[in-house]
Amino acid sequence: MNKMMPIGLAISSVVFGAWSARDCAAMRSGYVASYSYVAAVSLAIICGCVGLPLAIWWRTRGIGVGLIAAGVLSCATFYAGMSVLWRLDRVAWRYDRPIEMTLSDKSSLVIYLRREVTEKQAEEFRRSVLAQSGNSNDLPSFVRVYWRLTPDQANGHWGMSLYFRDDADPRAVSAFVEKVTHDVRVDAVYTNTAPNTIPPQASSR
Repeated sequence: MNKMMPIGLAISSVVFGAWSARDCAAMRSGYVASYSYVAAVSLAIICGCVGLPLAIWWRTRGIGVGLIAAGVLSCATFYAGMSVLWRLDRVAWRYDRPIEMTLSDKSSLVIYLRREVTEKQAEEFRRSVLAQSGNSNDLPSFVRVYWRLTPDQANGHWGMSLYFRDDADPRAVSAFVEKVTHDVRVDAVYTNTAPNTIPPQASSR
């Protein structure tokens, strides 16, 4: 086990790092893709923290060394893969120019949650409704900018402001908006509206 584990972990980590690089390069949003870089480094740190104590005892030394190597190889493969894909111009978000949004800029979608919704519940709404796979960072590819609105910015509500890409699929956007609108935590939805132009109003639910 001590001999085979490092080899198995090393191979798996290289495959995972390459897969992560390909997945990151396919993303349409540079904002979302940036979390992949953080995840790659975080995984290496976690593997190192778990593997180091195991590497001290001789019976688990192979597993510990394997975990440390796996973390390093996975991170290195990810960054090397992204470097290659960048040079080959295979990174979808490479030309994604950042947008500096303010409360006075018109958003594609502004969501007001009900007044009784807490900050924790607002974050859960992001993960369970806005995100695609339960991961709060995995927003739909057509969402270019996401901005959470505090009660001070949204007339006493927790809210969200989203800016969609110009080439967004209308059917995907329509399904997304419908999903948001029918959630019981949502009080109001505004399209093509600047957050600071929405007047205070009584809860609609």
